[in-house]
Amino acid sequence: MMAKKTDNHNLPAKLALRRYFLRKYHSSGPAHVLDCCQGGGVLWKVLRKEFAVASYWGVDLKPKKGRLKIDSTRILAQTGWPQNVVDIDTYGSPWKHWEAMLPNVSRPTTVFLTSGMVALGGTSLTKEVKEALGLGGIMPPKAIVAKLQAIAASYCLARACNHNIIISEAIEAVSDGNACYIGVRLEPIENEQPGLQPGCSEHPIPEEEESNV
Repeated sequence: MMAKKTDNHNLPAKLALRRYFLRKYHSSGPAHVLDCCQGGGVLWKVLRKEFAVASYWGVDLKPKKGRLKIDSTRILAQTGWPQNVVDIDTYGSPWKHWEAMLPNVSRPTTVFLTSGMVALGGTSLTKEVKEALGLGGIMPPKAIVAKLQAIAASYCLARACNHNIIISEAIEAVSDGNACYIGVRLEPIENEQPGLQPGCSEHPIPEEEESNV
């Protein structure tokens, strides 16, 4: 049975993860934030009081007055978006967003990912996770889906290498629930060297909006 969805679950862990990366990578320059799954906007309402956020754009599939209702993967799949902080605090899997974003990373970018874990008994794996694990069209038995989900994040993150992007830092926050919270710093390789394999590699700013998840 799935747990009840809440925007604020494990708020301290989510905030601690974001504070760490904001202090380390965005203290000397402006942070331009794209909040892909804004929800009630709780996280960034807090963070915008603590950090110098030059611009903030929160979107969501759920309608809300004054907010653009859109699947944020459509934004990430386009070139030229100006944000250098991308927050993907989903209820389920963030890997569709991740895959949409990677080809369009053009500058050093901080990414936050929330990945829901599978309940005991398992469910199906997403297309993105199956591709990352090299399963193709194979449908694994439900009995092992939970184990595959446990290793999926590492394989999905590694796909940044296919786009000449280095993951210079990746941290998972301690979670007290059925989700993992990951912070990642992406550094694109601008000048490809002869013989260098796509490897272990930034971005564009809509309007301000009130708050994130």
